[in-house]
Amino acid sequence: MLFKRACLRSSPLAKRYGFGFHHNSEGKVALFPVESKEYQQFLNDNSVKKTKAMRSKRK
Repeated sequence: MLFKRACLRSSPLAKRYGFGFHHNSEGKVALFPVESKEYQQFLNDNSVKKTKAMRSKRK
């Protein structure tokens, strides 16, 4: 069964407050502050797909 989920890329948590989201294959989501060791491990792992947060306004 598919569930609609909010786009976390547009969340203020990612854009303004410096958190990163990790989605696993089971559909679970984890929230990490960018200064955490776990976040840095995800950044350095080439097997993890990275997507930037969406910007709010066009320039």
